[in-house]
Amino acid sequence: MMKQKLLSLALLASSFTFAQSWNLTGNSGINPSNNFLGTTDSQPLVLKTNSTEVMRILPDGKIKVGTGDPVGSGEAFFRIYKAEGPVLEVASSLGSFQIIKSTCDGCFGGQTGDTVLRNKGNTHNIILSMPNNNNDGKYYIGVQDHANGTWIKFFNNAIARFDGKIFAKEVEVKANVWADYVFKKDYKLNTLEEVEKHIQKNGHLPNIPSEEEILKKGINVAEMNAKLMEKIEELTLYSIEQNKQIKYLQEENKTLKTQSEDIKELKKQVQQILSTKK
Repeated sequence: MMKQKLLSLALLASSFTFAQSWNLTGNSGINPSNNFLGTTDSQPLVLKTNSTEVMRILPDGKIKVGTGDPVGSGEAFFRIYKAEGPVLEVASSLGSFQIIKSTCDGCFGGQTGDTVLRNKGNTHNIILSMPNNNNDGKYYIGVQDHANGTWIKFFNNAIARFDGKIFAKEVEVKANVWADYVFKKDYKLNTLEEVEKHIQKNGHLPNIPSEEEILKKGINVAEMNAKLMEKIEELTLYSIEQNKQIKYLQEENKTLKTQSEDIKELKKQVQQILSTKK
């Protein structure tokens, strides 16, 4: 009985000594193997304020922050929960970057259920950066869904690929060349007979890629627009030449008509002379 009392006193003294050596104002000379905040079994570490749980560290290292957090999917290694308008913020003296889950239409600029990224501060730019300077097109930033896979890719060689449709109110494409060279005096304009022979032989217009080539390689929008403008300007030149020929033929026709009327008048006069002699 005496031994049990002595053992209890020793444990109490040990606990009291440890409690005295672990100060709330800071500690030094601690050994992380023995001195730590946490549990020594498979139970989570729970932090509370005002008797309400605000943070939980699970035995597998996952961390949950927030009050009234439901179980969740268990996929996240770090989870922040707030029933209405949760905001995760990274801040400096220049501003803050926020990741927000919108819980109402119009909240933070989003609709109910949207995830909103906001940059608040000196600038409002949000940059997705790849730390790769090889410019080889091997790496990309992508957008994907389960139905279509990765259908948008921004490569590290300044090329973007969209495997889908693009709807836009306005698109501006920079071109390195335009087709006004057609109107220069030294431009060799094919005759319509030459164009006809080319079509019969190749099945497409001169200086326009074939169907097979386009289906295989696609088209450069700026280059194709320039080629199409080339054909429009060539058609304009053909039309101008045709208009000149039409005007010439109209003048020829007017001359022939005048001559025809003169011949009719002469014929009439001849007939009158012949009838008078009779």
